[in-house]
Amino acid sequence: MALSPMSTSFTAQPDGGAFGINAYGPDFIEVNGTRFYTSLLLHSDSGPTAFDGLSVDGLLASHLEMVAAQTPEVVLLGTGSRQKFVSPAVIAPLVNRRIGVECMSLAAACRTFNLLAAEGRKTAALLLFDPPPAVTAAGLSAASPPV
Repeated sequence: MALSPMSTSFTAQPDGGAFGINAYGPDFIEVNGTRFYTSLLLHSDSGPTAFDGLSVDGLLASHLEMVAAQTPEVVLLGTGSRQKFVSPAVIAPLVNRRIGVECMSLAAACRTFNLLAAEGRKTAALLLFDPPPAVTAAGLSAASPPV
């Protein structure tokens, strides 16, 4: 059975933490039965915090400073539909505290979060959606081909 790339559902919940990802898609993440339509920070033991409008391009060291303050063992950076690497200056708050950090696609971060949480690891995931396409003066998105 192949899983749909548009929406994936999970049946197993992590045993090691109180929070787990039930499903995800290109525009939502479902945590413990509640759907979020915005980027969010999820801790395996303290739940989600919304980061409305934050994408990997807008990620700052101050965002990761906040994540580091909760002292996770590992931080997963879900960078949207594709894996993108983040500047060393941005991830410095994690590296300086010897907190593991991995950049991966949003889908991979969702799956990995559940696996690590199920192992009882103190895990945080910063799950970022792709930014919306820019709209030009003609009303077309920059990604849309002309008609």
